[in-house]
Amino acid sequence: MVQNKTIGIAFSFVAALLIFLFLQSQGIEGGQDSWQHFLISKYAIKYPELLLDQWNKPVFTWCTVFVCQAGMKAMIIFNICCSLISGLLISLALQKNQIKNAWLAIPFLAFCPIMFGNTISCLTEPLNVLLLSLVFYLWFYKHFKSAVALASILPFVRTEGFVICGAIFLIVLYRKQYKLLFWLLIGSVIMNIAGFAVTGKPFWIITENPYLKFEQEGQFDPGTGELLYYIKQARALFGLPLLIFMLLAHVIAVIGIWKKNKLQKYPHIGLVLLVFWFYMAAHTLIFFFGILGSHGLVRVMAVIAPCIAILGVYGFNYLTEAIPNFKYKGAILTTIAALAVIHVGYKENHYAKPYHPNEATVKKDISLTNFELASSWLKQNNLLSRTIIHQLPAFNVLMNKDPYDPHSSYYIWSINKPDDWAEKGVIVVWDGFYSTREGNMPLEWLMNNPNYRLIHSIDGFERPADYPTIYDIRIFEKINK
Repeated sequence: MVQNKTIGIAFSFVAALLIFLFLQSQGIEGGQDSWQHFLISKYAIKYPELLLDQWNKPVFTWCTVFVCQAGMKAMIIFNICCSLISGLLISLALQKNQIKNAWLAIPFLAFCPIMFGNTISCLTEPLNVLLLSLVFYLWFYKHFKSAVALASILPFVRTEGFVICGAIFLIVLYRKQYKLLFWLLIGSVIMNIAGFAVTGKPFWIITENPYLKFEQEGQFDPGTGELLYYIKQARALFGLPLLIFMLLAHVIAVIGIWKKNKLQKYPHIGLVLLVFWFYMAAHTLIFFFGILGSHGLVRVMAVIAPCIAILGVYGFNYLTEAIPNFKYKGAILTTIAALAVIHVGYKENHYAKPYHPNEATVKKDISLTNFELASSWLKQNNLLSRTIIHQLPAFNVLMNKDPYDPHSSYYIWSINKPDDWAEKGVIVVWDGFYSTREGNMPLEWLMNNPNYRLIHSIDGFERPADYPTIYDIRIFEKINK
């Protein structure tokens, strides 16, 4: 009963802090990926084929399609709930297995810096965290069939779910629970049948995977990274307190293997470590070899926040057992650990603390500044009813444009330069970053094309020495078909 009460207090305290985070935020994390996820989920009702979009991920779309109808703020609240419920599930799973200080899993998960820094977003990571937490919850409660079946759908929340399934596959083999292998395949089988029924492509999982397509087409080189890239980022990703606790959890595992059968106090630590290292190794190798569209994004590490929370509690308990007893030892040390993790979460993300309510936590994306001016200019000149061609997902939200209706809006990369089929009268909003980097549209092509006329210019509010045109916007009208 005491631990239940403590879990309730921890949940309420963390919830209050995340609500303050939401209220203090002026922007969102995740850049344009957040806005693109939002648009796909929002318009999936109008365009049902988006329900199987493998970039957005079908399970993510199904879970968020109605949430996104209420706007981006509703989606952010959804992600906050994912974080809170995830911590609660992990703490209850640890409590079920008589693990001391199980309540620490709630702040450990929510304020793990990489998780905390991507909560205010419309990214897929928080939902993946929730479902992985539920997998661990079911496993710790010995509902193995349900846990494995749920794990089988993780690839349709994020592609790395296949990596997590690989770790579970090894554990199932080690435990000789071979009947569970059927349930590990069930998600992929059902999803492929659904994809085949809709698209007519028998190997839908493979042929419609955007990352495999990207690799085959080879149209963009994302670059490569060093082998220790994510290891070197570990302190910023996980924070020093959690990093120390996790390292101690590794010590526990090594000692347990050496002395044999000494891991009863730390149930399922092998599964948690295997998921953690499979995931870490997969992203390390993908970035090292520069494959599958890897950009060395660090936010992907938020997915393993449940592993970090469990290993963090194990490591903390191991550490405190070595400290001599003193009055209120448990209360004092757990409070220090929780506050240290919370403090580091704010510090690593450069977020304003709740006691500075007038300061922004997630700051507004400054790249939107000139797009807001462009939207106002288009509205003043009665041009918003025209087809608007651009390269910024957030701009569609700003202008309330449908990116899947070519009469409303589409992206600038769709302009076929050799045989330009864009209709007369369309408006092209070119910007110095997204249009050139992602849209493959040089300004010179528009400026020197007699079919387009420059009708408005917005110069960058800043002109960085290494990229002086990054915030420039030029608006064109197509005057000839």
